[in-house]
Amino acid sequence: MRKFLAAVIILIPFLFTGTSFSEEQDPDLPKEVEIGRRAMKQIEEKWPLTSDPAIVSKLEMILNRIEPFMSRRIKWEIRLVKTEAMNAFCLPGGFIFFTTGIIDALNTDSELAAVMAHEMIHADRKHSLRMAADTDKVTLGALAVMILSGGAAAPVILAQVAQVAVTSAYTMELEAEADRLGLDALIKAGYSATGMITLFERFIAEEYKQPIHEYGIYMNHPESPKRLATAVKTLHDRGIPIERKYSLGLLRTEIKEGRNDISLTVDGTEAVKGRKNVDTRAVMTSLKAALDKYLQLEIAPYDIHIERGSLYIGNHFIAGNVDGMTKPNEIRANLMKAINSARAKYPTSKFFK
Repeated sequence: MRKFLAAVIILIPFLFTGTSFSEEQDPDLPKEVEIGRRAMKQIEEKWPLTSDPAIVSKLEMILNRIEPFMSRRIKWEIRLVKTEAMNAFCLPGGFIFFTTGIIDALNTDSELAAVMAHEMIHADRKHSLRMAADTDKVTLGALAVMILSGGAAAPVILAQVAQVAVTSAYTMELEAEADRLGLDALIKAGYSATGMITLFERFIAEEYKQPIHEYGIYMNHPESPKRLATAVKTLHDRGIPIERKYSLGLLRTEIKEGRNDISLTVDGTEAVKGRKNVDTRAVMTSLKAALDKYLQLEIAPYDIHIERGSLYIGNHFIAGNVDGMTKPNEIRANLMKAINSARAKYPTSKFFK
């Protein structure tokens, strides 16, 4: 069996209590949970455990929002693996593992939610058990009996189940199902659907840096471009715009008030400035709302244009000539600098075609 990820496992249990568990409604689930616990025990015997309240709070919130859109009521538990590697996996019965590396690498809750939804689908649809059953040419029921009976074959099959989950060694059919249903859950939970897009783009970028990965979330690359294209098509077909700034945490605006002036920044860089008074404050507030909505990484340079002395993004009015404030032409130049700077951080992304 391929060696497991050499890392420190950090235990953070979380039980979803919004829906009661019923063995009558899902008679196979108790067996899956026991299989998951046994597989988890194999992992936990190798590495010490600890907790991180800040991370568990964030992951609990994300899990709470996504859980109602799973097909089964599972009592989920979350664990962290302390390693710089970007990875996540889920054991049967709802035991979800994240690496600290993937949490550090992802900028927003939308991207974390994309990972969470994908891994939850693997458990919700019994993917690792289905893979093991197909390998051993038995039914899921027979597989459970073989593992839980404690016979000679049990440790080998259990290790096989764990390996499939840890290394994400699913068939492309199962990965495609996790992508598709995970994206659906992401959208229903109210997260930016573009989180799935930027997630795949990150993986592709990592491949360019390190073409060979041994574990987990990278296992099916170089299929990532295909999976990315499928996700992009899904959003296009649903009429959902791809707006990466929300999942990347970029083009963030902020109004700052000094002693005598008010400025509006984009990613910390000043874009507009004016004399401090009630009228300027009102203009800045309106401008901020417009930029938050219409200033996107995907817009082409000609989409930010000047018409009759006023600044527009597409057909949307952004700012006019206001006495004592930065002129529209200069605002446009500042916004283009902000967009180009943000895009430069993700050179592998195709922001517009």
